[in-house]
Amino acid sequence: MIELSMPELKRIESVVRNNEGYLSFAQGALRLRGGIDASIKEYAQQILQTDKADYYQDALGILPLRKKIAEMLASEYQSPIGIDNVMITHGGSGALTCLALTLLSAGDEVILLEPSYPVYESIVKFSKAVPVFVPAFEMKKIQGEQQWVLDVSVIEQAITPHTKMLILSNPSNPCGTVLSREELEQLRRIAELHNIYLVVDEVYDDFIFEGQFYSSTPLIPQSDRVLRVGSFSKSLGMSGWRVGFLVAPFRLIKSISVMQGCAFNCPSVIGQYAALYGLEHKNDIIPRSFDQVKKSRDLACAFFDLLQEQGIVSYVKPTAGFYLFFKTQQEDSFELVMNILQEAKIAMAPGCDFGQTAKPFVRFCYARDPEVVVEGIKRLQDYFIRKNISQSVQMMSNSL
Repeated sequence: MIELSMPELKRIESVVRNNEGYLSFAQGALRLRGGIDASIKEYAQQILQTDKADYYQDALGILPLRKKIAEMLASEYQSPIGIDNVMITHGGSGALTCLALTLLSAGDEVILLEPSYPVYESIVKFSKAVPVFVPAFEMKKIQGEQQWVLDVSVIEQAITPHTKMLILSNPSNPCGTVLSREELEQLRRIAELHNIYLVVDEVYDDFIFEGQFYSSTPLIPQSDRVLRVGSFSKSLGMSGWRVGFLVAPFRLIKSISVMQGCAFNCPSVIGQYAALYGLEHKNDIIPRSFDQVKKSRDLACAFFDLLQEQGIVSYVKPTAGFYLFFKTQQEDSFELVMNILQEAKIAMAPGCDFGQTAKPFVRFCYARDPEVVVEGIKRLQDYFIRKNISQSVQMMSNSL
């Protein structure tokens, strides 16, 4: 029997769902007022008046959505991505699951870079492969500023004859940073040199607040070792609709789609049509969400800047994604997170979910309406004052 453990953030989230008065900044879902864009819901209702979504569809996904994704990526990255490189999946996690079940065998090793999204470990384990955690990201102060630094050398040192795959998120969940072009190229070269697969989870690629984002997409036509995962859960807020996609060399898409056909038959058909509409109108829909999330990020950072100035926490300002990942003064933040949950009714994700080296940290998801973030900040502020952790933090109230 395969033994899997549920991330603590899932347990914490269940407390929020089953009780009144809690605010959740734990689970990484885009939650803005009213849910997904109303126009997507209206279009879905139109589809439901037909029989388009009533029956099984191709395991690869509906043709119009695959075509739209291929055209979008080819244009955006000036890369020869074609429809044969794209398959639609049951969310981003469904893409990772199907590729892992297809490409991994019992005893294969998969490198996961700490801090690492916890679902990666579970996916590796139920593929009967072995997760190998490598503390490749480290928070360091450089020229007076905290930064996340990637040490590529420790990744290569962790490779053995059993290594089959490397999985990472870019933009990073939970660190909120992006890889440089040089770092991405280094990882590509390592994958090719050692004949391992480089799987890059890019589900936060529409939320780049500062700096330049370099996608793995252009590398796919150049290398049979690179795969890219995408999702509409973040960009369109459709986490409950379960629609994602995989971009990979055709020979891999062909095999992975067979696995998807066996495991899921096909992705949600109504979800695919809704995603297609959203993608066709992304220039109207995504900027509204982007602006709200960026405003919420800035509010959260203003509060945590104050805590950092007082030495209560340390963190790197996220330049992308949904998360602020802050380091506490505890060796393990779990007790602190649970105490805040109980006393302030604020849910966050403890660092232990993201690997051993991440235990002192806490993940705060700011992909919420700005007023929800403000209320969360006020509750955290009150908590810190009650615990006599900080008195001057109350100055924050005047600026909200």
